Amino acid sequence: MSNQPPYLPTALGVSKTTLLLSNNPSNGPYAWQLPQCSISSNPYSGGGNTGATGTYGLFNCIAIQNGAISAVVWFYLPPGGEGAMLGFSNALYPNGATAFTPWLYVGTNSYLYAGDWNGGHWQVSTPISPGWHMAVIEEWATSTSGPYYIALYLDGNYIGQGSSSNLPQLFGYVSNYPYNTIGGGYGYTWPNIPSHWFFFNGTIAYVALYNRVLTTSDVLAIYQGVRITSGLVAEYAGNNYNPSTGVWIDSSGNNYNITTTVVAGQYPPRGCILWPADTLSTWPNSTWLTWPQC
Repeated sequence: MSNQPPYLPTALGVSKTTLLLSNNPSNGPYAWQLPQCSISSNPYSGGGNTGATGTYGLFNCIAIQNGAISAVVWFYLPPGGEGAMLGFSNALYPNGATAFTPWLYVGTNSYLYAGDWNGGHWQVSTPISPGWHMAVIEEWATSTSGPYYIALYLDGNYIGQGSSSNLPQLFGYVSNYPYNTIGGGYGYTWPNIPSHWFFFNGTIAYVALYNRVLTTSDVLAIYQGVRITSGLVAEYAGNNYNPSTGVWIDSSGNNYNITTTVVAGQYPPRGCILWPADTLSTWPNSTWLTWPQC
C-alpha cells in the first residue's frame, strides 16, 4: 500500500469503517452540506472590501466568529484520484455558483491545493500520490483588517503558507456563502480543476473542524492518532455515518450533524476496512464497490 501513514487514526473513531464518496454518475455525485449560521455583523475588511453579512456555512461561521479555522481531513486517494474535499459557495449543485471557493482539492495534475479567493487565486499546493493521507488547511486573520494567512500540512508535514492584506472569501469577500460542503466544490477558473462542480472520487474517513490555528505539534499528534479536543467544533468519523439516512453524526458533542445533498434520496455506501495494513495492501487490486457494508 503506497504512502501508508505510521499510525492510522484508530483513536479518532475510524478503526473499522470509512466513508466512501463517489462521483460515479450512476451512484452520485455526493456531497454533505454543513450547518449554517446567521452573521448580522461582519467586522473583517481588507483590500477595499468589507465583510458581507447574511447566512453562512459552518466553515465561514467558525472563521468569522473566531478569527481562525483549521480543518483536518483523513482520506484515501485512489489512482487517478481528484476532486474537491472541502468547498463553499453561494449556490447548490446543479446550479452554477457566482461566488465560490474549492477550499481543499486534488487537482487534475495530481497536486493538493489549499486556498481561498481574495480577488485572485490565493493557494498553497504540493504534489500528492495515491494512498492514505491526512491534510490540514488553516486560515486565520491577525486582526479584523488583516493580514490574512493560509497554511497547508500533508501527512503531518508543514508544506507552507501564504499571507495577504486582501479580504478572502472565507471571511466574507463580496458575498455570503451559505453552502459549505464536504466531498465537492465549484471550481470555475480555478487551477487544474474543471469549470463546474468537482466531486472527490476517493474515500474520506475523518473530518475535524477547529476554531483555532493548530500548532505543528498538534498536527503531528493527530497524524499519529491522538485526538486533539482543544478548540474542536465539529468531528465527523466514518463510523458515525448512517448510509440508510444519509446523516453523518458530529461526534464532538456539539451536534453539528450533516446530511447528504446533491442526489435526493440516494446516499453513498459505507465500506468496511479491516485494518491494519495487511488488508489495506489489497486495495490497489479491488474497488470500493466490492467492499462489504457495515
